[in-house]
Amino acid sequence: MWTPLTIDPGREIRLNHVINVFGRLRPGVTPRQAQADMDAVSARVGAQFPEVKDWGVRLIDLTDTIVPSGVRTALLVLMGAVIFVLLIACANIANLLLSRAASRQKEIAVRIALGASRRRMIAQFLTESLLLSVAGGIAGIVAAVCSMRLIDRSVPQGLLPVQTFAVDPTVLLFALVMTLVTGVLFGLAPAWQAARGDLHAVLKGARASLGGQRQALRNCLVAGELALATILLVGAGLLMQTLLRLQRVQVGFQPDGILSFQLAAPTGKYPAQAQKWALYRDVLQSLATIPGIRGAAMSSGIPLGQGSYTRSPFMPLGASILPEGASLPIDWRIVSPGYFHLMGIPLLSGREFDDHDTAGLSDSIVVSRATARKFWGNDNPIGRRLHRPTQTNSFQVVGVVGDVRHESLNEEYPALYFSATGRVGPLMDIVMRTSVRPDSVVAAARSRIQKLDPDLPLSNVRTLDEYVHDNAAQQRLNAALLVLFAVAALLIAAIGVYGVLAYSVNQRRREIGLRMALGAQRTRVLCWITAQGMFVATAGIAFGLVTAYFFSRVLAGLLFGVQAHDALTFTTAGLLLLLVALAACIVPAARASQVDPIVALRDE
Repeated sequence: MWTPLTIDPGREIRLNHVINVFGRLRPGVTPRQAQADMDAVSARVGAQFPEVKDWGVRLIDLTDTIVPSGVRTALLVLMGAVIFVLLIACANIANLLLSRAASRQKEIAVRIALGASRRRMIAQFLTESLLLSVAGGIAGIVAAVCSMRLIDRSVPQGLLPVQTFAVDPTVLLFALVMTLVTGVLFGLAPAWQAARGDLHAVLKGARASLGGQRQALRNCLVAGELALATILLVGAGLLMQTLLRLQRVQVGFQPDGILSFQLAAPTGKYPAQAQKWALYRDVLQSLATIPGIRGAAMSSGIPLGQGSYTRSPFMPLGASILPEGASLPIDWRIVSPGYFHLMGIPLLSGREFDDHDTAGLSDSIVVSRATARKFWGNDNPIGRRLHRPTQTNSFQVVGVVGDVRHESLNEEYPALYFSATGRVGPLMDIVMRTSVRPDSVVAAARSRIQKLDPDLPLSNVRTLDEYVHDNAAQQRLNAALLVLFAVAALLIAAIGVYGVLAYSVNQRRREIGLRMALGAQRTRVLCWITAQGMFVATAGIAFGLVTAYFFSRVLAGLLFGVQAHDALTFTTAGLLLLLVALAACIVPAARASQVDPIVALRDE
């Protein structure tokens, strides 16, 4: 529903910043030019109205409000992870197809000798590659559809700039095209190599060998897979540490057992502040008598909720650690008496609000510990005064409470509280601490409020535990998806290491048998083959760690409580990859150590 915007100059105050202004740039006008124009406009307005001279106007693209920078960074990181996994899978497929083509050289030679053209052989290999790609693509699309349904049920509403999650037709077409392209690209090289083999040498019975260039290519592909897997694993480790730290962060209040909802007193029915406060006071008193309710309070913005968050500049009166004339932007809330006790916000010194803090009789405020330290350091703030730069009246500090993470788990701002007995916001959050299941008292709360005023609907009925949980939902989603991609990359890379070593052992059975016939011990053969695989793996992991050192800077905006170059994360990721690579190397190496030298030499 849209209603006309009306502004009453006699009642509006210029510190109310509640209107969003939208505009389109004229053709040929750049955002920088538009910002310069708005700077000039705000300077003229500031000269005419001193109370807003320090505010200014900042132009932002509407896209930045729909897709915030943090979400955009997270999506780009996840897209990069998808590309890395795709590259790892493609490298692995190319490696396996090269090995498979080399093992089928005798079959290919016979086919060509019987009249098959090289073009026909290339077409056969491409067909086989495309069949594998299409089968994998179909399986992937089925998995994607199921994953979207799971994400749609688990991701909180409003977390991402889409209402529902589904496989978009454009994305589906992109996936199909990529499936076909990768099938052709990574099937063409093995097909071309197989069709260009030495026909006479193969038909004479000479075993195809791993030439130096071919072996180097396979080793490079495996090293590249492990390098990309290392980057993903480091990123996943950093995001997991961020999630763990967010879950352990001290929010400054006790969210368990608290139910919240929002109320807005109609201005037409309650035009005066005293009338609004009288209504809300009756609401709180009525709610407190519901069985299972231990207390009720209200605020103009609960921590991590959807209420009104207002930031204004404040200046100290008298002695302060700030330079003379300096001000600081401080978040402020309007709260009712008993709010801090009900929320579990500790009172550090002074007192809370009470019924004596009424409009016109008191100028009391309560500040957070961070606010007190920013203005007065370690000095006692009780009795000190603050005021807005453009106003003559000031406010006296009567109490200091603990710091609260109001807007997000990873940010903490100084806060200041006014008493709701003297002023009430247009939208207020009601909080109730319960001794029973919070959702079991919603109907009773709605009934009590309807008896007081049938025109007061409840909105945004949620528990504070849900707000805390949902606030970390973006980080949880980022970490979960990146861990999933890292695990997939790790498994694919391990398969690549295993496949290359297994093929190498199979091709070098005669060499291994000859070494053992000349006295080489099985243990030595085991260590020799394992060392060859681990050399390639170590080179790839080392390169991946170096690359991850630079790539991790991209994640800096998504991290909390952990450095982008955290040594523990890098070390753990490297050791884990080395262990996985070692496990992939041991199986083919053990098989090589079991080669019977007589059988191997007789086969040749």
